[in-house]
Order: sequence, then structure tokens, then C-alpha cells
Amino acid sequence: MARLNGKICLITGAAQGLGEAMANVLAREQATLILCDINMERLTQTADKINASGGNAIALKLDVTQEEEWQTVEKYIAKEYGHLDVLVNNAGVEVMMSVEETSFKDWRAIQSVNVDGVFLGCKIMLNLLKETGIQTTAGASIINLSSVAGIVGVANLSAYCSSKGAVRNLSKSLAIEFAEGRHNIRVNSIHPGFIQTPMLQDLFTRWAAEGIMGNTLQEVELAAADTQPLGRFGQPEDIAYGVLYLASDEANFVTGSELVIDGAWTAR
Repeated sequence: MARLNGKICLITGAAQGLGEAMANVLAREQATLILCDINMERLTQTADKINASGGNAIALKLDVTQEEEWQTVEKYIAKEYGHLDVLVNNAGVEVMMSVEETSFKDWRAIQSVNVDGVFLGCKIMLNLLKETGIQTTAGASIINLSSVAGIVGVANLSAYCSSKGAVRNLSKSLAIEFAEGRHNIRVNSIHPGFIQTPMLQDLFTRWAAEGIMGNTLQEVELAAADTQPLGRFGQPEDIAYGVLYLASDEANFVTGSELVIDGAWTAR
């Protein structure tokens, strides 16, 4: 039997990268997917591919920083399904610059997506998640994407590290709150390391332009891979399978945890 058979799952930032990989993996386990992003062209392509392969996905525009857009998505799910089984707060942005270079506008833009977006998702979808908590033994699952940068500091990533650290502790706080409130909603965070995504490629491109770890994209990629204990980067599917586990009933006693998927990068 499919691990997510019939579960209603919302994934933000689902147009590409980690979100797209999550959508593909969850679709194969027969989840009903609500895919959200601001890039509707790419998001629609992702949903269409899933549907063409026998899956069940719908694409909805969502800017995670906008409370009204979250409310619109919530109303759609309430009308169509009446509950939500899994919320994956995946949407995020990363900007690499020193604290001296970081303007307050830059700081707020990163916090708005990475922290405010997670808060809004958890708050606005709460009643739909509670319905699942009432109706099922295993309950509902919230999966918040943090980062290894939410566990350890990284130079020139102060705003990003701060945002991902906030996601980590927000997840733990909500896990306790929902457990003690007997809502039957589990909350966990996932902490990816270096994963081969468009975001990572953009970062390496900037490093090459600035002569950090090399002067060409290939030089930067090779040098960055050498910093990894496994000597290579992770793939989006590595994170997607972590999401699958936390979304499934197999993780019914897992809450308040942080799942680190980083090839031992933080183990040193």
C-alpha cells in the first residue's frame, strides 16, 4: 500500500529544486498534492507532469509572505477537502553577504520569506490540520525546512542563518504546544546540507564571480565538494525522502525533532 494514500499535502516553494523533488516523491506514494509557489509557469509544469504520470496535483499561486494569499489557499482546501494532512513549509531564499553589506531591507526580505512564511503557514492552516488530528490516529504533520545553517553559524550568511535558526526553534515550540494541547499534530524540521539545487548553483555562480573558492563555476563546485565529508553534494531526492518519512504514519511518534540530512557536514 502507498505510504501516503489519499493524504492531502501542501508544499510551498514547489516549482523547482527541493519542492519539485518532494512533490514527485509524495505523488508516487499517492498523496493528493496542493503545490504552491510564486512562479506559476514552472509550478504548472510540475503539476502537469505529475498528473500526466497518474498523480494528483493542483498548482496554486502563493506568496508565503502575504497573509491574504495564505487565507485564499486555506479557503480552497477547506472547501475541497475539509482538512489538511501534511503541511511542508519549504519556500525559502538565501543571500550571501557580510553583515556590513546587509541592509535592513535585505534582512527583512530574508526573514519575511524564511520565517514569516513558515509562521503564517502553521497558523493559518492550523484548523485544517486539527481536523486531521481529530479524525486520524497518526494525526497531521507539519514539516518545516530549516538548514544546517540553522544549527551552526556560517560566515557571510548571518541573515540566512538567523532565519533558519528561527525555523528550528519555532518548530520545537509548536511541537510542544500542539502536543500539550492534544491537537495530534506533529511538527518537525529538516536541515539540508549542500544539496544540488538551482539555489546552490546560483550561490556557486556568485562565488566564481567574486573569486571565492575559484574563478570558474567548475573550480568552485570541485572545491566545495572537497569540503564535504562524502566528497559530493546531496540530491533533492535525499531531502524528499526525509519529507516522505515525516509525512507518513510511520513517524507518528516523531515530533519536535530535527532531521539533519547533510552527509556528515555538521558532524565534525
